[in-house]
Amino acid sequence: QLLRKRHIGNDIVTIVFQEPGARPFSPRALRSHFQHVFIVVRAHEPGTPRTAYSVAVVRPEETPLFGPGLAAGQRFPGGEGLREFLLAKAINGENAAGRGGRLGAMAARTRRQYLQELARAHATGPPLAAPHRGLPVLGGRR
Repeated sequence: QLLRKRHIGNDIVTIVFQEPGARPFSPRALRSHFQHVFIVVRAHEPGTPRTAYSVAVVRPEETPLFGPGLAAGQRFPGGEGLREFLLAKAINGENAAGRGGRLGAMAARTRRQYLQELARAHATGPPLAAPHRGLPVLGGRR
């Protein structure tokens, strides 16, 4: 129970919407151990038929690059295309953050704790010997 609750309320990916004229976004303004990717969306000419949105991504160096890609100066009209792009970018950003650096190490530790708890709760025989590094080997092969 405790393993699950320690992450509630912490987002790995944060989408920031900015109005025209807003000061540039800095991820340093938000302190968190879990927020790794910021997708910054800026509105251009809002409230007109020419409303468009630019997108920028901020990530730590330890988080691998992820798609879909962005061309320099690319703008999106509002609507379904922007929504689908942001959804794909957010999902891929979370997956990339989970593979890199500190967050990847925390995710591996959490998975290991879940597996150890499952083994303690449901094992019927003697405990398996763990290899020097990583997860226990099941099925007798190394």
